[in-house]
This record gives sequence, structure tokens and C-alpha cells, in this order.
Amino acid sequence: MWERFQKGDTNAFEQIFQEHWNMLMHYACSILHDDAMAKDVLQNFFLELWEKREALPVPQEIKAFLLFLLRLRILNALRKEDIRSKHEHSFAQLLQEHTSNSTDQLYYKQMYEELMQHLNELPPRIRQVFYMSRFEYQSVAEIAAALGASEQTVRNQLNTANKRLKVMLKGSIASFLL
Repeated sequence: MWERFQKGDTNAFEQIFQEHWNMLMHYACSILHDDAMAKDVLQNFFLELWEKREALPVPQEIKAFLLFLLRLRILNALRKEDIRSKHEHSFAQLLQEHTSNSTDQLYYKQMYEELMQHLNELPPRIRQVFYMSRFEYQSVAEIAAALGASEQTVRNQLNTANKRLKVMLKGSIASFLL
């Protein structure tokens, strides 16, 4: 079924959607505690899944793979909503609770290694700005102050890093992080 979905078969996509929607919705609601936000995240998740279908690997277990990708989407949604600090502890706990699955551990390890490999290919200053933003959770203002640069320069460097990493990670599981 996954191979048919990747080739653009809308019936296969609909079947994946129908089989997994309720479970994924329940999962998203249990983390976000906001049904409307969970529904938005999940709808965007399925839209992005369709758009990136050809670049996704064939998973061993569709359910585990969808949960893994949804976790990344939830983290991004929390970050974009700028409520990370409120939910950071919950998400860290979630990762700790749910990474005992060896399939999840393999996905996380693969994603992390691939991201770090490509991150190391960026110019040093852009890599530093990206690292401070995404791994140390510093704001643009904090990064600018620490590096003695303007906020606009930091924004430009983050934008450059994101664009380059998206190109480098095209077709990768790690592209769901950006």
C-alpha cells in the first residue's frame, strides 16, 4: 500500500488516512491538550505527507513511522506557536516515554546523524547561528547579542541555513525537522 501511495495513488493515501487518522488524532490531542490545534497539526501533517510522498522511505511499520513523523510535526507546531517553554517538558517526557521502541530509536538516530552530517557542511558562522537557534533554543535577539551581529543578519543566516539544509536533506526523514 505504501508503495502505491508513493506513486500517487489517491486510494492508497485515503486508506492510510482512514486507517490512522483516529489513532494519530488521539495521540496529538494527548500531547497538545487542544483539539483544534491537534486537528490543524494533523491536517497539515497529512498534506505534507502527500506532498513529500515520493521522497519518503518505505517504512517497516507504517503506524510507527507515522507516529514518528507526527512527533516531529508536533514539536515544530509547538515551536512555531512560541509556547515551547510551556510544553518543552511535556515533549521531552514524551520522547523519553516513547523512544523505547527500537524502530523509533533507529529513526531518531538516523535522522540525527544525517542532520549533523549536513549541518557540518554549512559555513561555520551559519552553522553556529543554526545550532544556537535550534539546539540551544536561543532567540534571534539573544544570538545577535552573543555574536555581535544585527538581528537581521541572524535572521538572514537562519534563512540561509534552512534553505541549504532543505536542499541537502531533500528526500530524508530529517527534512521533517525544518
